Amino acid sequence: MFSRTVFSRIVMGLVGFTCLILGVIGLVLPFLPGFIFFGIGIICLAGADPRLNKLLAKQPRIGLFMQRINNSSGLAFTRRCKIALAASAEVFVGRRRSRQ
Repeated sequence: MFSRTVFSRIVMGLVGFTCLILGVIGLVLPFLPGFIFFGIGIICLAGADPRLNKLLAKQPRIGLFMQRINNSSGLAFTRRCKIALAASAEVFVGRRRSRQ
């Protein structure tokens, strides 16, 4: 019998891989925003496996993305979504968004 944490890790892993597949499809199709799905996939996969979380945190761009997501944990949901969107775009564009 699976415990609740094992089941939630499996579900998070499946959602993460599905989002990564949608992200790859989004790179090809212009109407599907791929970088959003990459961001969601990274968050889900990092939550599913602690070893993968450590491995992803060592990567320069993805580590910065995960740090921004973790730092925004106390904010409102809409603000967190904006931060996640900006951070995921920053990962794939490769430069920081200018502050206005």
